[in-house]
Amino acid sequence: MPVVAIVNQKGGTGKTTLATNLASVLAEKGKVMLLDADPQASTQNWAAGDWTSPDALAVKGVGKGNLLPQVRSMARDYDWIIIDGPPGITRTSADAVRAADLVLIPAKPSPLDVWAASDIVAAVRARQKSTNGMPRAAFVITMAQPRTRLGRQIDAALAELGIPVLQARTTQRVAYPNAINDGNSVVDGSDQTARNEILAIRGELESLTHDD
Repeated sequence: MPVVAIVNQKGGTGKTTLATNLASVLAEKGKVMLLDADPQASTQNWAAGDWTSPDALAVKGVGKGNLLPQVRSMARDYDWIIIDGPPGITRTSADAVRAADLVLIPAKPSPLDVWAASDIVAAVRARQKSTNGMPRAAFVITMAQPRTRLGRQIDAALAELGIPVLQARTTQRVAYPNAINDGNSVVDGSDQTARNEILAIRGELESLTHDD
């Protein structure tokens, strides 16, 4: 039962968009718990909208107290647990990193996002040093603009932080904000490119969490 924490230092990186769409596409293959640990409760608001939830996907807000016992109590009931973490370095984001088998760090192709990622990278590195390299971690480029010089530079800059960058990424497509607004996911929409982007991320995620 892999636990995936999606965290970053700053808001506006497409963190919740990634969490909701990834949880939806994982629910095609197993039972998924999507934990909303962001004080803005965007994931819970999305789930409360006019949508048709996959039977295999549950959404729950993280209450007060330590996140770790909540994750452990669900371990036997789900095939995946996805944590939509809060922005910034907080106790909850630190708990999410501790609970995770894999940490995904969304980053837009912007120098500001690269600079802001350093603190969360440091938190992940500190955890890895005390736990034999766990959790694994990877950057996910969101809202990418393919085949641009800036995009290539950002990939290189993120790689210099010592954490791999997934090949799969999301691009700037109206399908993503439209899906959030409509309370569903790109899995359910007509934009096949957006769906394929999320499927590609799922594929890399499965490889990272199931490798021995």
